[in-house]
Amino acid sequence: MGGSSAPAARWSRLFVLPAVAILAVSCSVTEDGIADPSDSGSTGISMSPAPERTVSDPLDISPYLSNPCDLVSPGMLSRLGTSPDLAKPSLPEDNAIVAETGPACSWSSESEGSIGLGIDTGNFERGLGGLRGLEVSRDQGRYKLWEELSVSGYPAVYYGVRDARSEGDCDLAIGIADDMTVGVTAHSFYENPQRACGVANEVAADVIQTLKGER
Repeated sequence: MGGSSAPAARWSRLFVLPAVAILAVSCSVTEDGIADPSDSGSTGISMSPAPERTVSDPLDISPYLSNPCDLVSPGMLSRLGTSPDLAKPSLPEDNAIVAETGPACSWSSESEGSIGLGIDTGNFERGLGGLRGLEVSRDQGRYKLWEELSVSGYPAVYYGVRDARSEGDCDLAIGIADDMTVGVTAHSFYENPQRACGVANEVAADVIQTLKGER
């Protein structure tokens, strides 16, 4: 399902949950990383859309807010040495932190590493949604790792407060709409650390296939 550019107002009814990235844009950030809108304007940074991050074919994430684990196909999970039975969903009604960030899911592998994803509704609700918000945090010096790429035609970035790729950890954010991202993590690939970002990329491409209804 996807491809439709429903108005941004549709997100206002969505859960506010997990997070692949907590951002700070035109506002201060509390000790737990949550943006504080009461300090808006203190940085002088505007949240106007960035043309280079415009998503021409936005995808509708709303059908997966209550079942984020379904975003990754059983076939992909099998190739990574895990399965739908090992999924650990995190929903806003279950966890106060998730209620501030967005719905999430994680899987441990029977072989190596673990994968996870988060739907970044929390930042959207705070007016910080999309890759533009991540870019502002980057410009504020919050990320040491910033490597842009494209996943199945959608803008994406490998990012992190430090570059842990040599340790087998990789975080990837994909812009599925101008104001919405899905984050994918591949962590603890200790034996083959170079594999982590490849896994994150594969999972991200699989998520896009799901959202496009290409199953």
